[in-house]
Amino acid sequence: MGNKQVKLISAKTLAQKASSRKKKDEKSIVENLGAKVLPSHFLDYDDLGDQRTAIAGNKLHIDKFVSGIDKEFSYAWGTDLHLVHAEDRFINTIGFEDRYKRHEFKLLTDFALAELARDYEEAKTSILEVIVSTGVPTDDFNETAVKDITAALLGDHNVTVNGDSLNIRVKEVHVNPQPVGTAYNEVLDDEGYVKEDQSSLLEEQVVVVDIGGGTLLIDTLKNMNLSSPRTQKPTGAFDLYDRIVNLVTDSGIKGITSYEVERILRDSTHKEGYFFQPNKNESFPITNFVEKAVIKYTREILNTISTTLKATLRNDTMLFTGGGSNLIGQKEVKAQYKFARFVEDSEIANALGFYKYAKALVAARSE
Repeated sequence: MGNKQVKLISAKTLAQKASSRKKKDEKSIVENLGAKVLPSHFLDYDDLGDQRTAIAGNKLHIDKFVSGIDKEFSYAWGTDLHLVHAEDRFINTIGFEDRYKRHEFKLLTDFALAELARDYEEAKTSILEVIVSTGVPTDDFNETAVKDITAALLGDHNVTVNGDSLNIRVKEVHVNPQPVGTAYNEVLDDEGYVKEDQSSLLEEQVVVVDIGGGTLLIDTLKNMNLSSPRTQKPTGAFDLYDRIVNLVTDSGIKGITSYEVERILRDSTHKEGYFFQPNKNESFPITNFVEKAVIKYTREILNTISTTLKATLRNDTMLFTGGGSNLIGQKEVKAQYKFARFVEDSEIANALGFYKYAKALVAARSE
């Protein structure tokens, strides 16, 4: 569960990815990624107000959740939550001490479990038993945080989604540092077995550069274990979005938001050009602003990497991951770091790695 997004993976979501590849135009919550990607915030359902009509008409992908730990309240959560005009009432799960002990975080874990459990009939007719594998930024990877996360997840959960009651029993919880998930994703296949052509990573010194929504994480792994140097900066992809907003606004084009910039960058390509369409009658070209912001952002990331690592001779591989890695200038990065690799499915790479880690545990037990 990242600072901006929750990435959820199960055998069902991966199966949906395989199926959706055959239907190139199919759009869904899975978005052909093999994962469900939702925000790290939610909303009291009553605060939707008149916007419930849009939800009833299936115009927005937002659902109604009721957790067994907070039965008196209903909450709205879904991929289209950013379209709701209630930003000042969003319930965030970040930005405070003891995050993993907080009621808000425990609610989010219930919603996340339920979102995945919706795909399994056992959750509706009996109890769905699962193993949870997850990860945290390295700054959060300590005994207290791991204990709090485990306590929030382990055991029985009852959650109602749009009136359907779901029962989930978490039998095991495994928590790993975020960069290790990215490395596991490169090394393991979907069944948890080591890929022969990637096995050398297990013994290499690997630098993982994770450009998430809220943070830039630079970590070093030696033999798949956390090492140094490393750093964490609050300059994730939303920092880039904010810069684009400022450039566009300063040019005289008003009303664009960071969430709209994110969607524009997701739905368009550099070749097509980037356009801000505040309504059906107007369209403003913003490609020049995007290009300028990306160049500056890329240079700053390269400077942060250089300052953090200082010497790079001992590094065997550098993995770039996180949704923001798709936005920076990859040619510039590879010109400076010849051993840099931009991982596939970068937005969910660490989550895929955690899933594969769990599969590896199960496979080892069966041997």
